[in-house]
Amino acid sequence: MLLTMLAALFIGLCLGLFGSGGSIMTVPVLLYLLQLPEKIAIASALGIVALISLVALLPYLYRKHLQWALVAKLALPGIFGAWLGSLLSHQVAAFWQILLLALLMSFSAVNMWRQQLWRWPLSRSWQLLALGTLLGAVTGFVGVGGGFLIVPLLLAVTSLTMAATIATSLLLIFLQTSSGFISHYLQLQQQGVLLDLKLIASIGALGALGSLLAMPLSQRLPQPLLRRAFAVLLLVLGVSLIVRQLTVG
Repeated sequence: MLLTMLAALFIGLCLGLFGSGGSIMTVPVLLYLLQLPEKIAIASALGIVALISLVALLPYLYRKHLQWALVAKLALPGIFGAWLGSLLSHQVAAFWQILLLALLMSFSAVNMWRQQLWRWPLSRSWQLLALGTLLGAVTGFVGVGGGFLIVPLLLAVTSLTMAATIATSLLLIFLQTSSGFISHYLQLQQQGVLLDLKLIASIGALGALGSLLAMPLSQRLPQPLLRRAFAVLLLVLGVSLIVRQLTVG
């Protein structure tokens, strides 16, 4: 249980520092440390990340870093995409969900390692709507906040500062994970499966505490070094998930 508590604090710390990443580690923590079944781990991770991202967002709201105009273009498509992705996730085997998550983690690790992130400028509104829907669908399908995709993509397609990017990412993560969690919860309830809400709340609370520690740390630690260290961690987790799925499957 101690490892789970430390992992929850680290998840929150990563979300607060990067606006991403902590959520993508939640599923492996629930799978490896708590031995939850894949479907339960994916649904629970969404609830945990929703709690953490909401608390992590508060300091950025206080400092007025949030870009509401961009959020308005991405939020509703993201919520719809998360709902759609969660519906789709119950139609496929958990093997493919975890494998897709592992591949996305590995891709994100490569991009985070680069000195210059890949850039794909988007200038049209329909492109942002499509992007929001896609990010939301990934959130609902594999049980992650999507920040590990949102942050690099926002940096690639907009001229936002890093603080504004993190703030926007955290709000989108909260909206998408909340939508995905509610959808998963209702579908699992129909199947007679109940999620452990107490467990979700306790891990979420520890993660929220970790996220509040991120703001003072972010002003002292070198961002390039942190980003590369996180890239290594993402790659290790991604490869371990691929090996696990290929071995089990």
